[in-house]
Amino acid sequence: MSNTIAGLLGGVVGALISALAMFLGPLAHQRQIARQERARADREATQVQLQRVARARTAIRAWHDFLRRALTDLEAGRALDAERFLAQADAMRDEARAASDDLLGGGLWIGSNQFGAFVQVTEVLRDHHAGRADADGRALLVEDDLGGRAALGWKDDLHDSRARLNEELLAYVEQLRDIPVEVIDTGTPVRPRRP
Repeated sequence: MSNTIAGLLGGVVGALISALAMFLGPLAHQRQIARQERARADREATQVQLQRVARARTAIRAWHDFLRRALTDLEAGRALDAERFLAQADAMRDEARAASDDLLGGGLWIGSNQFGAFVQVTEVLRDHHAGRADADGRALLVEDDLGGRAALGWKDDLHDSRARLNEELLAYVEQLRDIPVEVIDTGTPVRPRRP
């Protein structure tokens, strides 16, 4: 009888092990699939945020280049059509702010005061367009109305504001990717990797 009981116990234990394997195997597989899905979702979220950073950098660069060209024209003694300048500057400001607001979805926000010289230059030029008009009566922006040689100093301020914004965005990209950003020109990291 002991052989019969041993056989019966062996069968029961074997059935329990099989049932446990049938339960735990799919459970482990489901957990693995869930981990893979979370990793995929994290990669996609990172990619979306990197695209948002690229959009913000592009908008900031376009606004910077536009203002810099305007200042170069003023510095060279060329008047600007005030209405056209202000409409374009406002559109570029709005795009830069919208792009920076989109970054909030991934945990980064560029406050309005971070745009520094971008806003200051635009607002000063907005305030000084009423004094002159061309033959058609269009308002003009002229360097002399700004106190002369003001454009030169503002270009440096614009450059500094853009450099600060770029540093912040590149640091954020490093945080997202957990690797340093390489500069194509030199092949060296922009800054040492953080511990």
